[in-house]
Amino acid sequence: MLHIAYIVLAISGGRGDLASYWSFDAIEDDKIVETASGLHATVHGATLKAGALHGGLYFDGADDFLAVDAMPAVQKTIGSLDEGTISAWFRFDHNPGVMDIEPIFYLGAANQYSSFGTTANGYELEIGHFSAQRRLYWTLISTEGENTDIPLCWSTTDHINTSRWYHVVSTVSESEGTHVYLDNVEIFNPSELTWNFGDENMCRFLNDVTVQEVLWFGKGLWDNEEKFYKGVIDEVKIWNRAITSSEVNDEYERVASVGAIQIDEDVADEIIVSQGIELAGTYDNIVELSWRIDDGNVTASDVESLEPTWLLSLSGSEMLPGRHVLNIRGRNAALRSFTDSRVVIQPDLNADGAVNIHDLLMLIGVWGDCSCPEDFSGNGRVDVADVLLLIGAWG
Repeated sequence: MLHIAYIVLAISGGRGDLASYWSFDAIEDDKIVETASGLHATVHGATLKAGALHGGLYFDGADDFLAVDAMPAVQKTIGSLDEGTISAWFRFDHNPGVMDIEPIFYLGAANQYSSFGTTANGYELEIGHFSAQRRLYWTLISTEGENTDIPLCWSTTDHINTSRWYHVVSTVSESEGTHVYLDNVEIFNPSELTWNFGDENMCRFLNDVTVQEVLWFGKGLWDNEEKFYKGVIDEVKIWNRAITSSEVNDEYERVASVGAIQIDEDVADEIIVSQGIELAGTYDNIVELSWRIDDGNVTASDVESLEPTWLLSLSGSEMLPGRHVLNIRGRNAALRSFTDSRVVIQPDLNADGAVNIHDLLMLIGVWGDCSCPEDFSGNGRVDVADVLLLIGAWG
């Protein structure tokens, strides 16, 4: 019995490590539900789109943001943490200019500015800073009277890119200091991580925010005004301890491993092209859909919709004569690829928009062993099977 009780306590303690979790998978009564501590957030204009893990919240960069209204609960839960971990997936779609930022997460004062034009008191995760740049910053700022203190500020040394997904994790503890991970890789040397204030031995977390008036996603204070995020934010988690590198990997793979794409099962394995073809199918957790014929150029498009189905229409002119493989690929936020394919056959050998006697004569002209477009069946020779296939597409 004592052994069973110990196991139960251990499991309960593990669950308690997660202080907050916003999945951004659904909007319910204008709220984003927070599943760990009940810190539900009100949606101000933001909309659901395809995210890193199913749904994500899209912010238009003009006035969209997300606000947790129950600030006393914030102050008692995540706002009281001396150490912990924050994890988030994000894609930003606007390159910040001079004195411009793309704010992802902000805890702090609602309308107080320092002499630098930054928030007077707050913890802010943002892209951009004082000069035009695309570095990711995590900054703690405190102001008392005329004195502004910046105990901690790290940034990625290199610029990051618009219109692609990133996963950031920052872990903080008294014993281990601060560790930063970007896309499941720890960044720590000066070529990867820049300490503008403080260093990796510091333990500064949300309890160091002395004025906790608002908790925002997609909104922050900078250059003496409110700034808004343009892009998608997803899967934000906060733990009440510094998670290990193994747990960082687990959290990354929880999202990065999810994805699937499939052409509808009723689509034949081999498709005869006439004026064109239309393919349909399903996918799961895909943010980019692309196709290519054989080893040709890739044609890609971003996926914004949460609908689980896709449709691809190709004209006959996009298919060269002969037998080809049409590859359909979906990629998730971690750039993992998931594929399906079909064989497509274009019998219009002279590309005149019709299958007729001219194509038949061209086929007969290379009768026999042949590695050529006229080998529709792919058996290494032009024979009766190819004639029958061409006649079947006549017209």
